[in-house]
Amino acid sequence: MSSGMEPSQDLRDPGNEKRKKRVHSIALATFLMVVGLTLSKGTGFLREIFVIQMFGGKLGTSIYSDAFYLGFQIPDLFFQLLVGGSIQAAITPTLARAIQKRDIKRGWRSISIFISVMAVVMLGTVLLGELLADKVFPMIYLSDFLSPNHKQYSTETITLATQLSKVLFPQVFFMMLAALCIGILNAYRKFSSTAFGPTFYNILVVLSIVVLGGFSTQSVTNACIGITAAAGLYFLLQFVMARDEIRHFRFSLQIKDEGFRELLHLAIPTMISASIMQLNTIIISWFAGSFSEGTLTSLRNATTTWQLPYGIFAVAVGNVMLPSLSAHFAAGDDKASRSLLSSSLRNALFMTIPSTGLLFILSGDVINGIFNWGHKYSPAAVQVTATILIGYCIAVIMQTFVFIYNQAFYAIGKTRVPLINGVLTLILSPIFCNLFIGIFHGQSYAPVALSLSYSLTSTISAIVLIMLYRRNRKIAPTGILPYLLRSALCLCVMFLIVFSLNMIPLHPYAKISQLLWLAVRTFAGIGGYLLAARVMKMEELQSFIDKLHRRKSNRTA
Repeated sequence: MSSGMEPSQDLRDPGNEKRKKRVHSIALATFLMVVGLTLSKGTGFLREIFVIQMFGGKLGTSIYSDAFYLGFQIPDLFFQLLVGGSIQAAITPTLARAIQKRDIKRGWRSISIFISVMAVVMLGTVLLGELLADKVFPMIYLSDFLSPNHKQYSTETITLATQLSKVLFPQVFFMMLAALCIGILNAYRKFSSTAFGPTFYNILVVLSIVVLGGFSTQSVTNACIGITAAAGLYFLLQFVMARDEIRHFRFSLQIKDEGFRELLHLAIPTMISASIMQLNTIIISWFAGSFSEGTLTSLRNATTTWQLPYGIFAVAVGNVMLPSLSAHFAAGDDKASRSLLSSSLRNALFMTIPSTGLLFILSGDVINGIFNWGHKYSPAAVQVTATILIGYCIAVIMQTFVFIYNQAFYAIGKTRVPLINGVLTLILSPIFCNLFIGIFHGQSYAPVALSLSYSLTSTISAIVLIMLYRRNRKIAPTGILPYLLRSALCLCVMFLIVFSLNMIPLHPYAKISQLLWLAVRTFAGIGGYLLAARVMKMEELQSFIDKLHRRKSNRTA
């Protein structure tokens, strides 16, 4: 019966209050994750800046910076192959479901076996990597198996990269242990304990580069030794943070355990798909050898730049969403699953879309502002990096879709879908690289072929994931297309404002003036985007404003 007693609705519906608390908890966790990732990405940028300062030479390009970045790629591949995706696909959702069902003891038994097996395998892999590095690096980077017209890296660069990889292989083991601690804490939804660890690690890496680095082979090697030590300290920090939860861990190699086999069944496709992402990075880096020395450094700098908004907003939202979506799906609550995925996707896109617009229209100023300190980044290097960044812009949005949908597939236990999709990108990546390099051959902007191939591959990947997930309409997100159309209108307002400011004949020379002028246009563009969003009454903006008012009222109460 309907009456005028709406204010007492919560008393009749205790579940409504629980839903409010759950939404508030997710919002707070997302906020903490965004803050932590912002600090992490900020200190990550410091790392990239100091790589240029210490290893880049007078023009910001050298064999030292190229070899430094190449040295990480094979160790990172092993990390992704054995650990990377298994945490999102297996450990976090499995433990989250065990907590939801109050079956923690059984869940931890299987996870303990999984962690034990992975640790043993990783130790063996690190040893294998140390022994085979001298053969693997020349085989990959001094060959022309993907393109007969490939211009190889210099032997000196590959020799140094091989030496650095041997120093960096042990850090993979420490990063694995740290990642496992983070995955466990995320399952318990203790995001404040994991949000700031990467910042700690990045600060130690920066100190290693600044204190130990220099423009010589020995200096680059010393910096990598410091980075490996930083990984060890990073693991110790995360271990301390997770000490209460890890008390349930018991070393065991009982691989016949049914729960372990279920975990392995979930994890293997995801580990392979995660390694495919790193293989795509290696492929694109391989093609970077088709261009002049230092192009790999420009490629890395452009990649770090576009991953700033993606890494802060998309990753934060997706990581917070994963355990909650896993719990909803385990409880059979399709409505809550659908609602959470829809809001998570829109919230992730709400800031990655305007960030894409800013990176596109201000690419040269962004690269110059971030990396050109002390005039060690030549105008030519700035131009190459900015050109590559423009090609990456569409990837910011497409990879947001890819990451959120991958997390959703992990949450519902369909880990083979990201694997199949990853294999598709592995096939497409070299095809598009060869295609675009051929199209742009001889042009000054030819390196954009590398990033355009990645963006096109990401677009196809996103479309495939969306189509496959929508096959189950009960849990498929809704309202995304109208949301994208409204965002496009907001983006047009941003472009108009920033383009108008760019027409002002102002070209400051001093670094502070350059950064201030960049900040003015950035905030003006974002302000225009948010104002347009407010006019169109976009829920994501209104929700953000409501949260700010709520926090303010809580502080003054």
